[in-house]
Amino acid sequence: MEKNIIEKYELIDGHAIIDMNYNIITANEEMYRFIGISTMTSILESIHQVDLDDFMDVAHHLRQDQEADMVIRMRRSDNSYRWILLHIAHFQFVSTDNSFEYFELSASDILALKKQNATLQNNMQSFRHLLAMENELFFIYDYKTHNFKINNFIDNEIHNIIDMDMSELTSKMEDEHLISDDTIDEYNAFVADMKKGTVSYTHRFKTNMLTKKAEYDLIELKVTTIYSENKPAKAVASIRNLTNSQGYQSVTTYNFEKAGSYFTSADIEQFCDNNIQYNPACEFSLMLLEIDDLDVMTAEAGKEYADSILYTALQTAKQMISYRGIVCEIEHNLICIAIRDINSEVNLRSFLESLRNQIAWNVLLMNGKKNLTFSIGIARYPQNGITMELVKKKLYRAFDIAHERGHNHYIIYREHLHGEIS
Repeated sequence: MEKNIIEKYELIDGHAIIDMNYNIITANEEMYRFIGISTMTSILESIHQVDLDDFMDVAHHLRQDQEADMVIRMRRSDNSYRWILLHIAHFQFVSTDNSFEYFELSASDILALKKQNATLQNNMQSFRHLLAMENELFFIYDYKTHNFKINNFIDNEIHNIIDMDMSELTSKMEDEHLISDDTIDEYNAFVADMKKGTVSYTHRFKTNMLTKKAEYDLIELKVTTIYSENKPAKAVASIRNLTNSQGYQSVTTYNFEKAGSYFTSADIEQFCDNNIQYNPACEFSLMLLEIDDLDVMTAEAGKEYADSILYTALQTAKQMISYRGIVCEIEHNLICIAIRDINSEVNLRSFLESLRNQIAWNVLLMNGKKNLTFSIGIARYPQNGITMELVKKKLYRAFDIAHERGHNHYIIYREHLHGEIS
């Protein structure tokens, strides 16, 4: 028995061509399935009356080769109206004996897109986690843009190791002698297969492109070509280092088994060291957070009350950070956080604002405590240093400055403001 027959009519990637009077010339299966196969000839019949003027106004003001996006309501074949993300483009066909103008429509149901996005995100997380276990690198070559990327997977995240135009890459390989002479023919055969769009191929050659060392490593590339509209669209491949399996790889650095319990300061050290080792472009922020006046709350309301606030702060931070990093209490009322990829000023400040307010909100819901504030110090790798020792020194200095300024302050360490530390 079918699960839900209405799912068949959900619209994703619907496409239609209409004339300048809005009559449907042709449409793809998805669009016909959504609006229904009937005597309907005008797209206007499926658009909600409230949105008709907006739709026609946008279409009317589009000049040739212009396009626009809008959100409108369209009637589905079951007579229910759905919110649709609509892309409309104006084109002209010209030949020696004929010319006419027309519109191209691309349409997707917003709720169907939301559902599809959730499914895709879930699948991507599963595949990324699997790829992180494979001890390999992966590349993607786009035939349209000629962009070449080499990625590795650390935990559930993808990281770019190389991202450049293919012509730039091949010139770099030749100019910097990144391929050993005894395997140059094999490398050239790999490039020829990729340019030709061979369906699948495997090549081995020696290179130091990824290690930047004098010695060459023997690597194996297993490549397959993805076709679209009868021509190569992308080449995707795995890259395995046959000389040194630890030279570069995709790995799992996060201790997932321990995620349900508490991490330690040693776990944070290991997490940071692994990310530095396996991802040359890694960025992470270290934070020390203290709840202001927790000792006063202990004296006034008892240790159990104060501990419940500290526990809520730890759990909230863990929930917010998830697999992006690690949270631990390194001493009483001193929470340490390591989190990846929020080093930019806007991302870091957004995270801090959300963290403080979410902890305060959860504590308020738990026991009615209002006006909870925090003192926080922050240091960033590699902005504040390329060694963990130096970053940690600046982390503690930032925390001390936050303390000196009194309650409800956070300090992001900046050398030009807070001084250099050696």
